[in-house]
Amino acid sequence: MKPQTGEKLYIYLSTSEEAVSAVLVRAEGKEHQPIYYPSKVLQGAESKYPPIEKLTLVLIMTARKLCPYFQSHQVTILTNQHLKHILASPNASERKTKWAEELSEHGIEFELRPVIKAQS
Repeated sequence: MKPQTGEKLYIYLSTSEEAVSAVLVRAEGKEHQPIYYPSKVLQGAESKYPPIEKLTLVLIMTARKLCPYFQSHQVTILTNQHLKHILASPNASERKTKWAEELSEHGIEFELRPVIKAQS
């Protein structure tokens, strides 16, 4: 089901050694319904990125690919990493600084992802 304009959307991020992916979801009661699954196989230098840079890479890739959703909805990133603080760090690499600048145009919110009982 297509989300209504202005409806709050959420993104879960995932990384592995070979690929990065995300899922854009909308809340329906207590459940999240998937809307879109962007993913990318990492090649070359990207496969050697540290895990936090892979998370940032999948976020920037998702923001670019799903730009219309970011423009017409409030998007909240659900992650178990402090991505917001890492992107705002004065010690960030040049690449992360450029990504942070690009992401700042979208007014993205970040929330710590709740732990699922099976993961605890």
